Amino acid sequence: MSNILPPSGQKGDQQGEWVSTSKVRRIRRLGFLAFTLTMVVLLVKLGMWQMSRAAEKETLLDQLSARQQQVFTQVSSLPQDAKGFAVDLSGTFDVNRSVLLDNQIHQGRVGYRWMMPLLTDDRWLLIDLGWIAAPPRRDTLPELPKILGRYRVEGIADSPSQRVVLATDNAAPSWPWRVQLIDIEAISKASGYPLQPWVIRVETITSQSGETVDWNALPVWEPVVMQPEKHYGYAMQWFGLALVVALGFVIWWRKGR
Repeated sequence: MSNILPPSGQKGDQQGEWVSTSKVRRIRRLGFLAFTLTMVVLLVKLGMWQMSRAAEKETLLDQLSARQQQVFTQVSSLPQDAKGFAVDLSGTFDVNRSVLLDNQIHQGRVGYRWMMPLLTDDRWLLIDLGWIAAPPRRDTLPELPKILGRYRVEGIADSPSQRVVLATDNAAPSWPWRVQLIDIEAISKASGYPLQPWVIRVETITSQSGETVDWNALPVWEPVVMQPEKHYGYAMQWFGLALVVALGFVIWWRKGR
């Protein structure tokens, strides 16, 4: 039987195609390796960032806890950096110069953070009483109670929260004043009261007779919005994803040999 030879050049073409396919396959594997390494490094960095945020929150909470052990009864005694110190003050409120911080959500309900100036120790402070519900209509503000006499205020000194505001209203304020952020300087100018550069987050308010006051304001302030435990949880999620990506790549790499 005579041998049937392939047409001239066919064997060389097949070898060339095999070499080309092998080269493309190798390039794809190396590209996927580079992609996987990039993803693993990124996920690990995200996990480490969450770990560092948790450590920062723990340090902050420890500092605040230590500061809250010291109670100040006079504003003049507070240090310049008053954040976190406990206060026990007595003074008079001006409910007619109340400030309502807009867009505050509590348990799924829309409301405001109600703040009032307090005169104590011949100084004015802005007191954060807590969250109050908003009326159904946007053009209607909450009805605030009449507040007369002296009160005892126990709470924590804090810095006003920083918020991003896209636009500001330059119109003259009407009271109670609805605002998008707590700008101590602007509130001082509008009210005519030289406010101290802090906000007192209320824990309890009592009358002169010693009765706890209830003005339907819920104290909702927390020293940190996200606790360290949540940061640690997110970190474990990122590390877990990095492990899944790495194991998936190893399995794929072995099967592709």
